[in-house]
Amino acid sequence: MYSVMAQQTNGLNIFQKRLGIMVGARFREESRVENAVKTQDSIRSKVGFWDGSKEIRRWREKRVT
Repeated sequence: MYSVMAQQTNGLNIFQKRLGIMVGARFREESRVENAVKTQDSIRSKVGFWDGSKEIRRWREKRVT
């Protein structure tokens, strides 16, 4: 009886640790995305209007010629 309870408690502890890791990873991922958006916004405000498609086309044309 004791070993069954010990196994169940051990399994619950492992589950709690894994859940904590998953929640922490999700929080870190959200904060990374948030920081990336803030960085992009700050760069965008400094650059002004920028057409990415036009720039990529220009780079490709330079590479071909």
